[in-house]
Amino acid sequence: MTPRHRALPRRAVWLLYALAPALCALTAAPGTPAAAATGRKDAGVTLPVQQHSSPLRAVSTAAYRLDAGEKLALDTPAMTFSVDSWGSGRPTNIGTTLLLTCTGPDGRPALRAHDGANLTPDEQHREPDIRALLVAEDSGTHRCELSASAYSTARAPGMTVRLAGEQPLDGERGLVSTRASRDATTWTRPAAQGDLLLPPGTVAEPMTTRENVGATGPLPRTRMDLAIDAEVTACNRADAYGLCAQRPAHASGATLASWVEVQGLDEAGEPVGAPHRSPTRTRTVSAAKHHAMLHHTVRVSVPGEVEQLDIALKTQVVSGDHMVFHAGYGYARGVLTKPPSGLPEI
Repeated sequence: MTPRHRALPRRAVWLLYALAPALCALTAAPGTPAAAATGRKDAGVTLPVQQHSSPLRAVSTAAYRLDAGEKLALDTPAMTFSVDSWGSGRPTNIGTTLLLTCTGPDGRPALRAHDGANLTPDEQHREPDIRALLVAEDSGTHRCELSASAYSTARAPGMTVRLAGEQPLDGERGLVSTRASRDATTWTRPAAQGDLLLPPGTVAEPMTTRENVGATGPLPRTRMDLAIDAEVTACNRADAYGLCAQRPAHASGATLASWVEVQGLDEAGEPVGAPHRSPTRTRTVSAAKHHAMLHHTVRVSVPGEVEQLDIALKTQVVSGDHMVFHAGYGYARGVLTKPPSGLPEI
């Protein structure tokens, strides 16, 4: 399969999970069998461009029957936001949001994960992606909804955006779900840590964690799949965010590099072997583009004596404006899982 976001194969890590037997009964809106049977690309959902990012329109719903303590890895299938019509105007950008929310059996929030970036006259398509881990605190039915919106403060009559996939984005096809092992884990940059200013030239570690993986002795080695998604924003204006007041007045847009470093630690907390570093991804975020998503996927080989993994997402503004790394709202999240047994190494 062709990678969409990453240097490593885009769907190889997550969609291999889909080969496993179905784990839960899914209930959702009726599908479109004719489109699925012919394999043609989904016509998609039309999103009128509104003034604000809310309200969002539900594009897919699903229900999962889980026991307390069970964990479910969720991934959105390949899909694309595209400018459908500029209407009677041509603003500099249109914001697009994809949001995954889940509730537990009691109706309380159990998961929130966000993907957001702008479309522009020069970048009229983008491919959103959400990877997340649903952890069941209680036994019962967990309900998930994937929703989307398009918005612009300079919207004009007739402006629309299309959200389309390789198959209809309804029911169980709107999400790829896979049972995860009990030691699967997830983490975020919580709202309490606040947004982080990324000035040019400085390497920052906005999202770090230390996760237990459990030693198994000198052999065998095991493998872990790591997925990190996060949103960053170029300041562009001093009043864009409170942190942006420090930006230079002449800057406009930025070039950002990001990568992931993983270090295994033994029982005493000492490093085991050399750190694993993912390929560096560099992207230019224009003043019109403004928002950008960081997507990294890494498969790490873990020696048996490793008790913990020290994981760090690293970022560096190579040139241009200051940027903001966001906290809370599901903006930044990581998921660590074991790949299904018997599947080939990537």
